[in-house]
Amino acid sequence: MKNFKYFLAALLLCLSLNSNADEKDIFGEIHVSVNGLVCDFCAQSIQKLFNKEESVEAVDINMDEGMIKIDLKDGYNMDDNLITKLITDSGYNVERIYRVE
Repeated sequence: MKNFKYFLAALLLCLSLNSNADEKDIFGEIHVSVNGLVCDFCAQSIQKLFNKEESVEAVDINMDEGMIKIDLKDGYNMDDNLITKLITDSGYNVERIYRVE
């Protein structure tokens, strides 16, 4: 019976570690490669737009690289379609979206 308790405790620990690993795949940091970011005004307008979204913790824009980094709040996700819509509605083209674990 004692060995069964240890086995059960180890199994529960493994299951909890796996569930945390899944969260890393969903939440965190999103990088968006964008064409057309040429001025500070462009960057500020996109930053304000994303900061209005409930799921966004912070936005960092690197105009030299044409990269938008979106940090999400814990427990939130943001769909690629929404990201693309927000950027294209602002007049820019999304080249690539990828998520950082």
